[in-house]
Amino acid sequence: MKELALILSKTQMNNGQVCMGGLTWSGRHIRLFDKQENYLPRSVDLAPRQILEIEFIERKNNKLPHVEDILVLNIGQRESLEDKISVKEFLESKNISIWRGHPDELFDKLIQWTPTGKGYIDENGGVPSHSVGFWISDKDLKRYDYKGVRYQYNSRIGWRNIKYKGIEESVPVIPAGTLLRVSLARWKTFNDEEQPKCWLQLSGWYDLGNRSD
Repeated sequence: MKELALILSKTQMNNGQVCMGGLTWSGRHIRLFDKQENYLPRSVDLAPRQILEIEFIERKNNKLPHVEDILVLNIGQRESLEDKISVKEFLESKNISIWRGHPDELFDKLIQWTPTGKGYIDENGGVPSHSVGFWISDKDLKRYDYKGVRYQYNSRIGWRNIKYKGIEESVPVIPAGTLLRVSLARWKTFNDEEQPKCWLQLSGWYDLGNRSD
C-alpha cells in the first residue's frame, strides 16, 4: 500500500531507537516500524512536519490500544509542511479530534492517576481504541525534573504530570492553548505489579506559544 503521510512525532526509546508517529493523508494515525518489526534507529533521517510518500504493510497482531503500527517497506519523495498550513489546520482538514481542557479528558476519559499524578490505563479501568491523540490544555504546563523531564498540570481536583519523551529541547513552560501530541507507552509492569499498564506520555508540541483556539 502507498500513501502520503505527515510525520508528527519522534520520541526517544530506552534502547537508542526512536518511535516515529504520524498521520496518513486519509486521516489514519500511524506508527512506523521497519520490515523486521523494529523501531527505527535514532539516526533515521525523518523529523516532525515532514510529508512522505510511504509504501507499507500492516503489522500483524497489533494489541489494543496500540493499533497504529505499520511496517514501512519504502520511503519515497518528501517535503516539508512548513509555510503550507499549520499542524492544527492539517488536523482539522482531516477531521481529527482534539481533546481540550483538563487532562482527565484524554483517551475517552479512561486515564487513571497515581497519588503522585502519573497517568496510566489498565484493563480493569478500560482500554481506549487507540494509543495516540492531540490535546489543547486550558492551563500552562510547567516543567520539572524527576526521572526525566515532566510537565505538570495543576487544578483544584488534583495535579497531573506527564513525562516528556520527544527529541525537541524541553522548555520551562508550555503555554495554555498550545497543540500537544500525547500517547500511551507499551504495556509494562514495574516492581511487584500484577497487572501491566500503559503510561501516559507527552510526545511533542506544535506552534509553541501560539494559541490554537
